[in-house]
Amino acid sequence: MRFDLVVNTFVKDALLGGSLRLHGGGWMWRPLVDICDCADAMIACYEAPPEKVRGEIFNVVHSNYQIRELAMIVAGSVQLTGRRVTLEEVSALTLTRNYECANAKLSTRLGFIPRRSVLEAVTDILKHLDPDDRVFLTDPRGYNIRWLELLHSIKPTVDSFASVL
Repeated sequence: MRFDLVVNTFVKDALLGGSLRLHGGGWMWRPLVDICDCADAMIACYEAPPEKVRGEIFNVVHSNYQIRELAMIVAGSVQLTGRRVTLEEVSALTLTRNYECANAKLSTRLGFIPRRSVLEAVTDILKHLDPDDRVFLTDPRGYNIRWLELLHSIKPTVDSFASVL
């Protein structure tokens, strides 16, 4: 589980703090796809005739969402569990990422269209998470940068230990 991706971060923040921060109003766009659809897209590519996929690059996208839409989906879903969630508009970050993608090539070439919506993904996450497990929700292994920093900080110890063997 990665808690450094927008939807997962919103679920974690809603559960731990009851507030979702919308930087710059949350108007930035993100193309999203559920991991189950990613797996199905990979299978579709493996099973496709080689001449349709050889040397090609495909975007796999369910839909493009504005950050504020995602916040509303997550807030509403978490509120259905009995927890209060507020949306808070804050200043935009210095680095503002904003992008959209299309699934058109994959759809046209292989007939593959992702099916799982963000709402389904959030519902599934909430069904499988213990909302009170702060240790899991904040574990550095759920954040690529924090995990890499932790691994880097212990590397000398690992190297020293290996040299003793």
